Amino acid sequence: MLKPLLALCLLTAQAGEIYSTVKKESAALLSCITKEKCGDSSVYLDIPWNEPSFQFWRSYYRNRWNRLKLFSYVDNFKLFYPTVKKIFKEEGLPEDLALLAVVESNGNPDAVSKAGAAGLWQLMPATARKYGLKVNRYIDERFDLEKSTRAAARYLKYLYSLFNRWDLAIAAYNAGPGRIENRLKKLGADEFWDLTKLPDETLNYVPKFYAVLNVIKKSGLLKKEPSENLIKVKVVSRTYLRRISKKLSISYPLLKRFNRTFKRGIVPAGYYVYVPSKHFKRKDFLKYVSSSKVYIYVPRRAERVSYIAKKFGVEPKLIKELNSLRRGVVYRGQTLLIVKLSKERKNDQG
Repeated sequence: MLKPLLALCLLTAQAGEIYSTVKKESAALLSCITKEKCGDSSVYLDIPWNEPSFQFWRSYYRNRWNRLKLFSYVDNFKLFYPTVKKIFKEEGLPEDLALLAVVESNGNPDAVSKAGAAGLWQLMPATARKYGLKVNRYIDERFDLEKSTRAAARYLKYLYSLFNRWDLAIAAYNAGPGRIENRLKKLGADEFWDLTKLPDETLNYVPKFYAVLNVIKKSGLLKKEPSENLIKVKVVSRTYLRRISKKLSISYPLLKRFNRTFKRGIVPAGYYVYVPSKHFKRKDFLKYVSSSKVYIYVPRRAERVSYIAKKFGVEPKLIKELNSLRRGVVYRGQTLLIVKLSKERKNDQG
């Protein structure tokens, strides 16, 4: 009698364990399905499927023309997306937040609003300065892709630290943290979806972002490798943007468009100039660009090519080749293009 009873107890215990395991796995699977992800929650954002305003914007993008318009913005944003995604990852933000730029500025680093917000992240001058960006009559770093993205990422982190919810942090990015805090206190609410009497722009901003996120992720547009990449050229000596355009054989209006940071067309030493690879006419230069460091250097006095090569740790032969130099001396004010090859490139060259 004891043995059958013991066996029954063991079977019951096993059944309980199996039920518990199945329940946990089912819950995890359901969570993955509803959130459209199975991974680290710090990487992805939860989609608010049950919210009517989200479903409205989702339906809005089911319209063919609205969807095509959104896809055209995403197509332009592709060039900048790898940089934004990398910086957000370094700052510990969900990578999905990178798509907030599509809602903010249509993914355009050149954008300026009527209210005076500027750049990919539509930062106001006061917010930009608070997060370390220069905004004056010569320089406006809100147009600098990397610097503005770093500032926006840190601002978003600050907003999340205030509300501990991404829907509220995103709303605060649009309306300001003070306004969101006041509405939360007045209504006794703890999430965005319970808020009322906010500007229409903010009430639409959050659900629109989640709808854009959902549509873009389903489309797979940003999973494809971009047909071009953004090349960073470090300016070692203060010079003019027009000189750089001439040296790189790129039209000045085009170079200016991607580098609105320099309001007077003067590039101080230590700044980067951004150029899309497809606009380079110099194929001899492009073959060196991948995983290499690129510099613009303007000597203040006559210097030997061998001295400049030693200064940058490069081969004199490459300096001569890239700058079509016949002599071993470079004169004052002459704009030089210098490429410092990566170890892999050096090995290939060797």
